[in-house]
Amino acid sequence: MYPFIRIDKRIPDGSIWQARREFLLPPHGGWTRVYSPAGTEWTNPLGGWKTQIPGVSLFHVEHPFTITCHGPERDKRFYIDIAHRVRIGDELIEFTDLFLDVMIDAQRVVTEKDEHQLAVLTPKMQQFARASRDEVRRRISSGDPLFDAASPYYAMPPDALALPAPIGSLAI
Repeated sequence: MYPFIRIDKRIPDGSIWQARREFLLPPHGGWTRVYSPAGTEWTNPLGGWKTQIPGVSLFHVEHPFTITCHGPERDKRFYIDIAHRVRIGDELIEFTDLFLDVMIDAQRVVTEKDEHQLAVLTPKMQQFARASRDEVRRRISSGDPLFDAASPYYAMPPDALALPAPIGSLAI
């Protein structure tokens, strides 16, 4: 009922930085939604890791960011990757990470990281990444439900909560 879909996070040189399998959930508001149970295995060139807590991620081909909402029920937080070339297929979601990240902690404090890494991008891509970050921050400030853990974007079908963690490293 909830098929696996592979997610490849690429870096600007085109190589895969992270790969994982997650469960495809019904879409909401035009956004593709995936579920990652605790214990989901991620692969990267350094080896990989397993998630400690479950999360739901959102992807949309028309928006320059991806969103992950994760954490214990009353302590949800967000991790937003500023992204380029988000592609969604039947078996694969891929995007190019532009290094710049926005986070929202459980107390709703918004922070950023890795702006220094923009130095490896062309000036045009640096401008794109910063403009995309500014759009995310505007949406957060305006109360956009994309950044509200209680919104329908992050609602889990009850039967999906029992899904086992996808394990096994992936070829990258």
